[in-house]
Amino acid sequence: MSQKRIEFIDLAKGICILLVVLGHCGTPINIPGLEIVRMPLYFIISGLFFKDYGGGLNFFIKKTNKILIPFLFFYLLGCAAYYGIKTFAPQLLVTDADGILDIFTNRQFFNGPIWFLLCLFWCNIIFCQITLNIKKDSARISLVALLGFIGWLLGEKGFFVPMFIDVALTALPFFAFGYYLKKSEILYPNKMDRYNIVFAILFWSAAYIMTRTTEYRLSFHYNGLEGWSTYFISITSVLAVLFLCKTIRHIPFISYCGRYSIVLLCVHHMIYRPLMVLLPKTGIELLSDKWSIAIITLLLSALCIPVCKKLIPWFIAQKDLIKVPQKREKNVN
Repeated sequence: MSQKRIEFIDLAKGICILLVVLGHCGTPINIPGLEIVRMPLYFIISGLFFKDYGGGLNFFIKKTNKILIPFLFFYLLGCAAYYGIKTFAPQLLVTDADGILDIFTNRQFFNGPIWFLLCLFWCNIIFCQITLNIKKDSARISLVALLGFIGWLLGEKGFFVPMFIDVALTALPFFAFGYYLKKSEILYPNKMDRYNIVFAILFWSAAYIMTRTTEYRLSFHYNGLEGWSTYFISITSVLAVLFLCKTIRHIPFISYCGRYSIVLLCVHHMIYRPLMVLLPKTGIELLSDKWSIAIITLLLSALCIPVCKKLIPWFIAQKDLIKVPQKREKNVN
């Protein structure tokens, strides 16, 4: 029997993926704290739903199905598009990507936003090993903090680590925060829900004050995190979004996009980049506006959801491509 979905989490993920698309399309986001809430929200939500599945092989196969296989599929699809454009229309190719080896040599992919999937895969693998091998929460938290510091230091010193492993280390404290947040009652109805909007206002106010009084910057893609307040602003902003979403619960289109946010994450880059080239050529000023491009990108990306569900469910985490081995019971004579 499948578990009932938690509606407000789909709404939170929907807000997150909308912010991602709007940000990539260059639309201005002038709400304090909101510009750095996107990736921390994803990592914290992923931590909220972390399970070790008994550990070892089972966990690796689960995360390979849900994260690594979608990454590899859309990475290779992006590479195919890159080589196709490079061969037949090189004048349209405006990218820092170099080709199929970018995963080892570059922070830029042709389908750039899917870096998050690879980073999230490493976060899961690392945190699973921590939870399986270290039983005391204090020791786990200390190790997560140490690894987060190492990740930050690598970014601060400008060291490049292939496959976004360094970014996974920097993001690990957010992932772990989500895991420990699960121990509260935030995911489920409780007697404090009547104050959710108050909590949202308080957390957002705290984030706002910090954005006005401290230096902060977060660019996970390039492993850039500056200022101690960045963690504080990110986490309080995420909590504000979660409490707000728990109050609202459901907004049809946004929640739908959130439920299948992996599709929008993986396809929107290959939609908005051509639109930015083609729409201005129509001569219609309205279609050249960044907001128009963003809205068209969102609509076309959302239309990809039913198509992907029907044709490639294994590559959008809807079906498992690799089956978890079943333990054979011994015959008793």
